[in-house]
Amino acid sequence: MRKPIRTIRALLTCFFFSVIILSACRHGPSPGLGEEGTPGIIRGPDGQPVVQLKGITMGREPASGMDRFYQQLDALTIRDLGATIRFDFIPWGDEKNQISRAIASKEYDLYVGGAWSDFTSFAARNAFANLTPLLDQVPDLVSHYGGKLNNVMIHGRLFGIPQYNLPGGGGEGMLFREDLRKAWGLPEIKDLESAEKYLYKAKEAYPDTPMINDKRFADNLWTLMAGSKYLDVVKGYAVVSVDEPYKAISMYDTPEYKQVLLRAKQWHEDGIVSREILAAQGNATGETLEWMKTDKKPLEFNNHFGAVSSSYIGVLKELFPEFEYGWFDYYLDHVPNYMPFMTTDNITMISVGAHSKHKEIALKLIEKAHTDRTYYNLLLYGVEGENYNLEGDYISYAGIKSENKKPGWTGLYDGSMSLMEKYPGEWQAIVEHLHSEGAKRAVENGESPLAGFRFDTGPTTTELAAMDAVRSHHIVPLSVGMSEGIDADLALARQRMDEAGFPSFMEELQNQLDAFAAKK
Repeated sequence: MRKPIRTIRALLTCFFFSVIILSACRHGPSPGLGEEGTPGIIRGPDGQPVVQLKGITMGREPASGMDRFYQQLDALTIRDLGATIRFDFIPWGDEKNQISRAIASKEYDLYVGGAWSDFTSFAARNAFANLTPLLDQVPDLVSHYGGKLNNVMIHGRLFGIPQYNLPGGGGEGMLFREDLRKAWGLPEIKDLESAEKYLYKAKEAYPDTPMINDKRFADNLWTLMAGSKYLDVVKGYAVVSVDEPYKAISMYDTPEYKQVLLRAKQWHEDGIVSREILAAQGNATGETLEWMKTDKKPLEFNNHFGAVSSSYIGVLKELFPEFEYGWFDYYLDHVPNYMPFMTTDNITMISVGAHSKHKEIALKLIEKAHTDRTYYNLLLYGVEGENYNLEGDYISYAGIKSENKKPGWTGLYDGSMSLMEKYPGEWQAIVEHLHSEGAKRAVENGESPLAGFRFDTGPTTTELAAMDAVRSHHIVPLSVGMSEGIDADLALARQRMDEAGFPSFMEELQNQLDAFAAKK
């Protein structure tokens, strides 16, 4: 399954002559030829007109290679599905609003999203097609997931195909200049205290740049200060104790939460946190990368290991081959490692629009993407020799300009299909350690006590909407350190939460946990 297909040039050449189509344009439909060589309707091998799908994906479109990408993809999809697809790329940063607008436009057949884009809210509003009745048309996809699709169903309905994660690999963490840590005489970064020393020293060395410019940094403070004691059950609101995994606890009532607020306030007062952080986009990682590319910042405090590996390391090592980088993973040593499980709250999905006229074909394309090596390599990595290279069984970006690296179709990642990547310098050892150690610990710990649990928000829709408004107005400023008095502000936030219906929310959550525990 892991043996790559080196090239399909011969197949493509043969196929293109057989269907007599021209080179695909970048975003428009592929032009065809009529009997006299004039543009006409493209027809598949069965003589039927070729369907044209449209999808969205996250990231930046590569500077080159897309013409050949669509040529190769068209050859496959016209032959197998009687269809073509064109992707629009949505840059990271304001992704939640961008995806919301894309869904509202109803011009796409295929969408991507997860908890980071309010997937369940859109599913509840019937933005996505229910794929359950169509599963008998994609038997290879159903077999590939081996029953795991049931874990992401909402009231028995499947609104998206999730990415397929295997144990191992990093989580959220901090990317930093390891060569500077050594030069500054600082200890190895392995906990909050050692990370904090680096932050303060970095602020001295780079006084004009905020070390933290992303509002979500309090989530990582929580992980480092409380991740070994609690498991998230409804992110941002409720947790359970590792020792009592079926008893809901308000996150705001834990002693650790107040410690998070105190630390955030100190960092804000000391200038570690940007003074304008409340005005930051929901995802400010792009801003940090631009600073790091011009050596105006030596760290990224708030990103995922996969995103750093795919989007930061290549370009930074290309610009600064003499720099040495390190990684402090917030999860590996601070959160219990369990075997991965899929829920709509913790995974990225590819969905089919409810308005799409070609739902079956769109789902069959997803099936091909997850089960056919040629499709997978093309959709995840791009065109061999232009967007990536193969070195044995390894993906390599040596010799590929960073702007030509193609981001994979968001939500497609499949641990059983992906090839190991060869990274520059010290990063290779970091990747291999996280994968092997993470997988080892996950196997040792087995399944999470919450595996398979998904909080049904239906009975608390009104309360959650009101709670989200309170969270934006009261909790977010507190969490980024903007408070004159934490005790008074936290007490007011709790009061407003109660007025919004937090007690009813917690009661419903506990009832569902009780029911889940009874089944376990």
